[in-house]
Amino acid sequence: MTAVVYARQLKPSGDAFSIESQVAQCKDYALQIGCREVEVYMDEGVTGWTLDRPGLQAALARFQEGDVDYFIFSHLECLAKRVRDQMLLIKTIEDLGVRVAAVRTPIPHPVSLICLPQGYQSSYKIN
Repeated sequence: MTAVVYARQLKPSGDAFSIESQVAQCKDYALQIGCREVEVYMDEGVTGWTLDRPGLQAALARFQEGDVDYFIFSHLECLAKRVRDQMLLIKTIEDLGVRVAAVRTPIPHPVSLICLPQGYQSSYKIN
C-alpha cells in the first residue's frame, strides 16, 4: 500500500508541532497500518487559511494518479484552518478512493454524512 503524508508548520512551533515531528508520527502510523511506500509533502511558512499551498496542491495532484491508498496527516488544522475546508477536502479525497487518517485528531466518518450547504459542495474545487 502507498501513503501520502502531508505536514504543515503549525503554531505554536514547539517540537510536538514541528514538521519533522508530524512527518515522523505520520510515517510511524503508515507503517503500523501496512503502508510500505510513503511519500511526504509539506508546507513551511504557509498559512492554513488558503488551500493554495505548493505541498498540499502537489499531494492533491498525486491522488489523481489513482495509486494512493492513504492520505495521512497529524492534525486537522494541518489540512486547513476552516472546518468547512477540512471536511470538503477530506470528502473530495475520499471520493477519489483514498482513505484519510489524522494521526492526532479524530475525523468524523463518513464525511459525506456531515450536513453542508449544497452551495459548498457544488462550488468547491481543488486547484
